[in-house]
Amino acid sequence: MPRLTVRGMADALDMPLGSYARYESVHDYKKPFLPIDFTRKVAAVLAGHGINPTDAMALAGLTESEAEPEAREIEATRPAMQVISMQVVLPSEVALRDMFRSLLVLVPEGATKDEAAAILARRLPSGLAAIGPLALDQASVASLASDEAAQSPATDHPEPRP
Repeated sequence: MPRLTVRGMADALDMPLGSYARYESVHDYKKPFLPIDFTRKVAAVLAGHGINPTDAMALAGLTESEAEPEAREIEATRPAMQVISMQVVLPSEVALRDMFRSLLVLVPEGATKDEAAAILARRLPSGLAAIGPLALDQASVASLASDEAAQSPATDHPEPRP
């Protein structure tokens, strides 16, 4: 996903760059929090870039419990499915285990499996982002580049039998 610039954010919010840039400037915008309606729009844009709407709603000064209903509403308006195609190098099993442990802390005790799954799905992008970029050695990069013929199981369909 491309980086989101100030200009890109202004475009996504359908507002002039100068108007949006004022919200970004500590010299121009002196209030401690953003207006709630504006924050909803910002949270919706950021959700499309892997930022949890609950976290973004903190920009309006909302607590996590106050932001949850707002986040659910933002998530409900997002497309049900995101389609991407990419080669992925996952972190080590230890890093993934630690990430999942940190995500599981967010699941309230007594939550149903569906509720837990929804919470984990919503937080997974930020959890992966928190792990940070992977440093690949040259042998790994060469191995990935030479494996161009491999296809995703989602797109690699066996030939039908006659």
